[in-house]
Amino acid sequence: MKKILIYGLQRSGTNYLETLLKKKFKIKILNCKKERNNPLHKHFRLYNNKDLIPEKSFYNSLYFEDFNEFKKALNTIEKVDGFIIITKDPYSWLVSYNEWANKCNWTRGSFHYIEEYNYFYNKWMEFSREDNNVLFIRYIDLINSPNESINKIAKKINLKKKFIFINKKLIVKKVAQSSKFDQKRLTYYQRKKYLKKFNAIEIDEINKLLDEKLLDFLGYSKEYIN
Repeated sequence: MKKILIYGLQRSGTNYLETLLKKKFKIKILNCKKERNNPLHKHFRLYNNKDLIPEKSFYNSLYFEDFNEFKKALNTIEKVDGFIIITKDPYSWLVSYNEWANKCNWTRGSFHYIEEYNYFYNKWMEFSREDNNVLFIRYIDLINSPNESINKIAKKINLKKKFIFINKKLIVKKVAQSSKFDQKRLTYYQRKKYLKKFNAIEIDEINKLLDEKLLDFLGYSKEYIN
């Protein structure tokens, strides 16, 4: 049974990815559930600019020069076979992140949440250049074609399917911390309806902050509205 770790910012689809993986493959996910300042937590902020951490409960004072240093800090006796990093495009993520922050009554800092998006995924981009077992997957690909997308990840780290899924279509309608996934929600992402949440000035501000090299690496592009 392969052992993996999943990472991503809140509202990026970590629970959806975990549900898909557990449903189809023989795996053990090593992430811890409660200690948010633990490197094993799926939302752990490993970037250096700790001033961007949005909530006190997420705060940590750990810094990592390279990926080997990070792996040592995991302090797990089990070998990790793969690190899967899930991303949403920055616009849909920001809508969901803002809503989550308001729901949880986060104290707004002086920074824009897109700055954290840049720092979080830039660090993982750096780590992916040091280790072939750091793999990225996009939320939009997971919801458009779950089987094909997850099978690409499975092939890279040699995950074994559960017997019942050898010829069965993978369908997940509900995951933890999320509303029911139906056609309306799928259309919301496919047609980028979340862009209606922003005006032209807000989109311009987001685009100025976005790291273009990171955006290109993750497979996204800047959006514009008239």
